[in-house]
Amino acid sequence: MDVSTTKSANSAVRGYESAARADKQGKTGKQEAVSYNQNHKNKNGGIPIPEDKLEISEAAQDKKEAESGEEAKVGGGFKDFDMDAFQGAVRSKLMQSIFESKKALMDAGVEFAKFNEDSILYDLSGLKDGENIKAADVPEYWNAENTSQRIIDFAMSFRELAPELSDEEYIEQVRKAVDLGYKQAKQAVGDLPGPSAKLFNDTYNLTMKKFDELVEQARSKKAENDKSVESEKSDA
Repeated sequence: MDVSTTKSANSAVRGYESAARADKQGKTGKQEAVSYNQNHKNKNGGIPIPEDKLEISEAAQDKKEAESGEEAKVGGGFKDFDMDAFQGAVRSKLMQSIFESKKALMDAGVEFAKFNEDSILYDLSGLKDGENIKAADVPEYWNAENTSQRIIDFAMSFRELAPELSDEEYIEQVRKAVDLGYKQAKQAVGDLPGPSAKLFNDTYNLTMKKFDELVEQARSKKAENDKSVESEKSDA
């Protein structure tokens, strides 16, 4: 995954089409973030997978180069992390999935779940089948499981940019950014056909569940490390 500089500190990550073009043209970014989990990649049944790109402010890049005297390989800690670009990427990934389902149902005469800015989730209770409605049938690459996993993988792939944070602190920071990305995505798509709204809700719930699991893993790892340190002190 490439991390590229940009002249605009607040410019959002390119959409699916531009990411796909970048994939064809090859990698051009200055910085490279280590991928956290690649096990869920390339399961799209032949649909091109867009190349993930995060734009980090040129000011942050220049600052790091000035400090080191050479081109930086990673950012200058979490303070230089371009959160606006990160949230834009999360929003883009989610909207790709939602628009795929919305296109398929737009002319089918299905019930729409109304936009409600007071909640991230769509209220499905007013629909005929309520919460039991089936999520939109989309290609496997865009389903709730795979979309949520791509968002998690993307979020965790920048872990090395924040060495000053513990694993749990980092996860909580990016979770907040992902949460905001979902809110922005919902505002952008507005009312959705019931099945598409169900897909949105399922994707959000799975993403938050996976963040919960990562937090538990981080806490368990810390507890084991603390126990090991105490054991070493006792032996000494």
